[in-house]
Amino acid sequence: MDSIKITKDMFVVLTYELYDDKLELLEKVDQPVTHIHGEGKKLLPIIENSLDGKVAGEEVEVKVSPNDGFGGYDSSLVINEKLTNVPEEFRKLDETIAFANKSGDTKDFKVTEITDQKIVLDGNHYLAGKSLLYKIKILDVREATQYDKEQAQLDFLRSKA
Repeated sequence: MDSIKITKDMFVVLTYELYDDKLELLEKVDQPVTHIHGEGKKLLPIIENSLDGKVAGEEVEVKVSPNDGFGGYDSSLVINEKLTNVPEEFRKLDETIAFANKSGDTKDFKVTEITDQKIVLDGNHYLAGKSLLYKIKILDVREATQYDKEQAQLDFLRSKA
């Protein structure tokens, strides 16, 4: 029997390791990640495209530039604020604070530095500005069921909430 190739609407199970441009390990995901191919909802487009035509058991390496990944680092998203202007419950290193604009759109900022006088908040994605290498292991490929598609849609909606 021929191996099933990854094409649109296939249910794909994978794990991955993520490295920076110095080949230092940033993330290792051993818990399988599921993805319905061609939906464009879960994976970066460059990653999804690299999986086209692959089969279970294959390993894929994908180099991702900042433009194809999480964007460039935007220094205008770094806020230096007086410590006294930030409520005490948010004065914790690595705390994530959601700010809303007048339209109601929210943006997460992470506390990256605290001194006696100031607090620094960074609204960049933690991988912004980085060249990355994904090492992906394809564990399984099969036709997506209606249930798989419904669950993927629910996961997508939850991630946007």
